Amino acid sequence: MHFVNGKSSTQISIHDRGLAYGQSVFETIAVVKGKPLLLKKHMQRLYSGCERLLIPLNKTRLVAEISEACQQAYAKTETDSFVLRVSVTMGEGGRGYRNPSEPKSTRILSFSAYPSVPKENWLDGIHLGMVTIRLAQQPALAGIKHSNRLEQVIARSQWKDGWGEAILLDDMDSVIEGTQSNLFVLKNGMLRTPDLSACGVVGVMRDYILANASRIGVATQIGRLTVADLEAADAILMCNSLIGIWPVKRFYGQEYENFKLSHKLLGLLRDDGVIPTH
Repeated sequence: MHFVNGKSSTQISIHDRGLAYGQSVFETIAVVKGKPLLLKKHMQRLYSGCERLLIPLNKTRLVAEISEACQQAYAKTETDSFVLRVSVTMGEGGRGYRNPSEPKSTRILSFSAYPSVPKENWLDGIHLGMVTIRLAQQPALAGIKHSNRLEQVIARSQWKDGWGEAILLDDMDSVIEGTQSNLFVLKNGMLRTPDLSACGVVGVMRDYILANASRIGVATQIGRLTVADLEAADAILMCNSLIGIWPVKRFYGQEYENFKLSHKLLGLLRDDGVIPTH
């Protein structure tokens, strides 16, 4: 199912600035029994992205469209869990980079099946690789989920067989994130995650873990991480709003066996109802 500006459709204008220049933002949301999970957090990031890219948005209308569309999708699907992608573009505009004088944004809702992954990813961990492409530092765009994902597209093409995820560095050799996830490193009881003020996506699940890890007695810290920090870690965790948390079992020859925290946090997320229980 697909909706454009509240109507069932798969078409947008060839003059849409989201298509022409990537002037758009999006969110990928888990939906269970017609309920979009962590919707408030996803919308906060989307609103922030729209403001920074100067995209006008009727927030009330969008939330209402999401609610109605999720209920329609649930009524027609054969499974309880599926994925919603919410995209908002600047809308139509003429040739050139200058914004239209009276922009009218385009709202796109698209549903897809929930990804099927091996249970071992949660239980036994994944093999984590590292790609060669570097993330460009751009504080004006850092944190938001804008639709220019070319760095991630190239990164995904560099994966090797057997990898479950891959690390991206910036041009200062700092670890930033995974191709499609954020990461945490556990060392001496402290859960650390990279500073994303210059590049990277501030993930909804990352924020949830930062806000709730103390409930299971774990302190958190945001700061610079290097490859050496990953190699010396007691544990590495990858997260996003669809997978929840995947522990890492291997990174560049280094083996990790401490999955206790990952499993604890995963249980917390499931108990809180912010990820599907399957």
